[in-house]
Amino acid sequence: MEKLKSRLDAFSDGVMAVIITIMVLAIAPVLHDSWANYLAMGQHIGIYMITFVFVFNMWYQHSTAFAEIETMTYQILIWEVVFLAVLSLMPLFTDMMAENTTRVTVMLYGVTQAVISFLFRGLAKSIVHLQFTTKAEMQQVYQKIYGNANHWLDGLSLAAIIVAYFLPQVALLFYLAYPILSFFLNADARQQMYDAEALPAEQQKDLAELPASAYVDWRKLADQLYDQRAEAPGQGSTPAARNRPEQGSSRWSEWLNRSLDPRYQKAVKAKFQNATPEQRQQMAAWFAQQRRGRNSRRNEQ
Repeated sequence: MEKLKSRLDAFSDGVMAVIITIMVLAIAPVLHDSWANYLAMGQHIGIYMITFVFVFNMWYQHSTAFAEIETMTYQILIWEVVFLAVLSLMPLFTDMMAENTTRVTVMLYGVTQAVISFLFRGLAKSIVHLQFTTKAEMQQVYQKIYGNANHWLDGLSLAAIIVAYFLPQVALLFYLAYPILSFFLNADARQQMYDAEALPAEQQKDLAELPASAYVDWRKLADQLYDQRAEAPGQGSTPAARNRPEQGSSRWSEWLNRSLDPRYQKAVKAKFQNATPEQRQQMAAWFAQQRRGRNSRRNEQ
């Protein structure tokens, strides 16, 4: 099954690449110069970009899910086939919506997106249950795939279908916003999960309860404490040190400059696990301070 899993992963990548290629070929070139013809082509390209971003986000989530397993089951195979079958219909509904942008075609497009998202969740659930048994482990992997914002993103998807009935052109903006928000919000949540995995169990729980502003402070403290060893004279630079953002950079800049190389993730994890007793003590003191602050605010309420 290990070999079949690798072949299926490659097959899925190929199907998604073909989907994008087919949509490009469906865009008719302008043969006679006129503003109307160029505007029509521009609208078709814009709708193509909506589907391109959606398919790319599906590929990204799909890659994240399959990275968690080394083998597979027939249940995963069936979910994968059905998921790809419906996903391959996206060029059809994209072309329909581009050629005839009405409430019916726009709503059909939104329903197709929603069905694809539902099928992928079934696929992801099968993958998670194959590899992990405890609820905590499953929640961690779900967060890697979907992040923290999946519930209100579902609401956005439903709202887009409703808006399409009244304002089809406006609904197109919703369809574009959904995969973009899903990618950026979920990617940030995945990075937090990768960071948390290297911490002791108690600190993982504390990190999960931190607000966004405090998480930024934690990242700065972690870089300040643990990267000192990476820059020690004579030791050379590690992947973590080479990819560390410059001092004073924002969280957004830090995320953009973070390496996707798996070796970097391993280097970050090793950095936490090989911390000196003094570094562990300083980190524990910081979390204790945050915990006292949370308890104090709760008591005041």
